[in-house]
Amino acid sequence: MRYLNYLPEEHRGKSDSKLPQLVKQLKRVLTNVQRKFAHNTLKLDGERQEELAGILIDFAVDIHNDIGIWTAYERYNTELFGSPLPLTADVQTTGISRERLRHLLWMTYPQLVSDLVISPQHQDMLKVADAALELLNEKVLSLPKDSGIKQFMASSNELGWEVKRKLIWLGTRSYMFRLLYRAYMDKENEGKFDVEHTDDFIIEHTDDFICQETTCWSGLGTIDILAGVLDISDEQRRELRSWYLRHNAAFKLLSVHEDSVDALNVISDQPYHIRFSVERNPFRKGQLISGSVTPWRGEWYWSGSQRLFGEATLSLIDWFKKEMKPKTSIICRYWKEQEQLVQERFAVDVKRMLEYHGSDLIVYPDGLLLAADFEREMKAIWDSMPPEKVKAALEKLGMKEPHTDAQYPKDLIEHKDGLAVFINPDEGKEILVNYNTVTTGLKKNGEDLNENELETIQGVMNCDAISPAFVRRLLREHGGEESIKATFMLTKCSQSYWLEYLLRSLKGHFYRKRFPLLSVI
Repeated sequence: MRYLNYLPEEHRGKSDSKLPQLVKQLKRVLTNVQRKFAHNTLKLDGERQEELAGILIDFAVDIHNDIGIWTAYERYNTELFGSPLPLTADVQTTGISRERLRHLLWMTYPQLVSDLVISPQHQDMLKVADAALELLNEKVLSLPKDSGIKQFMASSNELGWEVKRKLIWLGTRSYMFRLLYRAYMDKENEGKFDVEHTDDFIIEHTDDFICQETTCWSGLGTIDILAGVLDISDEQRRELRSWYLRHNAAFKLLSVHEDSVDALNVISDQPYHIRFSVERNPFRKGQLISGSVTPWRGEWYWSGSQRLFGEATLSLIDWFKKEMKPKTSIICRYWKEQEQLVQERFAVDVKRMLEYHGSDLIVYPDGLLLAADFEREMKAIWDSMPPEKVKAALEKLGMKEPHTDAQYPKDLIEHKDGLAVFINPDEGKEILVNYNTVTTGLKKNGEDLNENELETIQGVMNCDAISPAFVRRLLREHGGEESIKATFMLTKCSQSYWLEYLLRSLKGHFYRKRFPLLSVI
C-alpha cells in the first residue's frame, strides 16, 4: 500500500501500524459519499480516493498527536491575514473539526483534479468533510498518542543534516506537500515522474522544491512550515526560513578535515566552514567544487548535489566567475558589493525607463509595435551616452558599433490581442499578453464573463512572471476585482484580505527577498 511509504522509516509510534487499515476504511467512506454528489466535479477514481484518504488520516494524526504541521500553518495564516483558515472559516477552531477539514479539502482537491478551480462553499466538498469527520473523530481520536512522525520531529536539531532529513520528509511525504512535490518533479522531468532518472536529478530537484518553492498553502514553502513545527529558537527559525537563499557558487577547498572542509567561495572570495556527513570523505585540498550551501548554527552545510572538479586552477576559477557573474539573482545572495552595484544600476535603469515612456504602464496594440518601441528605447540609451562611455561599453561587450536589433520570440512579435508593459520598480519590465481580453474581462466586473476571459484572467493570476504589483496596477487602472473573484469562485467571500490571500497563494515567490535580473559587465 502506497500509504506506508509516507511514514518515516526510522521512527514508529504505537498507533502507526493501525493507520493503513484506517485509510482503507476512509476510502470506503469516500466511495460511498461520492455516490451522493450533486456534480461530477470532485469525483475521484480509486487511486486518488486512496490518496485523499491517506491525506485526511495524516491530518487527523497531526492534530491528535500535536505534531504541529497544521498548527504552524494556521499560525502563519493568522499573522498574514488575521484568520487561521482564510476564506473558509474566520474562526478559531480546535481538534479535528469540520472547519479545518473543509479548508484542507479546498486546498487538496485542486491537487488531485487537474485544472480544477473550486469554491470554498462547494456543497459536495462539505459532504466529504462531514463524512470524514465522523470516521476520523471515532477512529483516530481513540488511538494512543504515540506517532512516529511526532518522534521524528522531536529528535535532535543540532546538526544541519538532522534538520535537512526532516525537511526532506516534510516536503516529499507529508500530507501537506507530497502531491505538490510529485507534481513539481513530474513537471521538471517533462511529465514523466515515474520514468527512471538519475540520483543527481532527484537530489537536485528535490532540494529545489523543499528549499525554494512556494506553494498554494498561503504562499508558504516547506522551510516555512518546518520552521513553525520544530522546537527551535526564533533566530534558528529565521535562519531555516532563509534557506531559499542558498549560496550557490564554486568553492576551492583550503583544508579538509574528517567531517568538514574550509573552503573559499571563488566568486565572492568569502571563507566558509562546511560540515558534511558521508561514510567516505570524497574531498581533497585544492579541489574545486560547484554546489550550494545553507547555514545552520554558525556553520554551513552542503545542500543538494555537488559537482567535484579537479584542481582549482586559475583558468577554471576564471571560467566560473564569467559564468556566474551575470546570474545576479544567485550571486547577490552572498556577494554584497555586487548586490549594491546591481541595485544602483537597476535603479538608474528604472528611472531611465520611466523617463522614456512617461508612465509605468504602457500599452501596445500588437507585438511589432512593442518591439519597435523597445528598439527606439535602446537607441535612445546609446545616443544619450558620452562618446567615451560608448567606446568603453563596446569594448567590454566585444562590439564594433551599438546594436539595437534585439531578438524577440516569434509568438510575441505576432501577438495581436494587445500587450501591456509594466515598469515595476522592484522587478523591471513585465510584459502582459492578451491585454485586450484581460481588460475586457475586468471591466465586466464579474458579470457574464466568457470562457476565454475567465481563462485569461486565471492565466494572469497563475503566471510566475506577473507580479502582485502588476495585478494591483491593472486593478487601479481598470477596476475588476469582482471579475477576479468570479474567476476563482470567490464571489461569496466578503473578507477584505481575499486579494492578498490569492496573490500570496499564487505568487508566493514575490514575497521573498528577490534581486534584480541585471547583468553587470
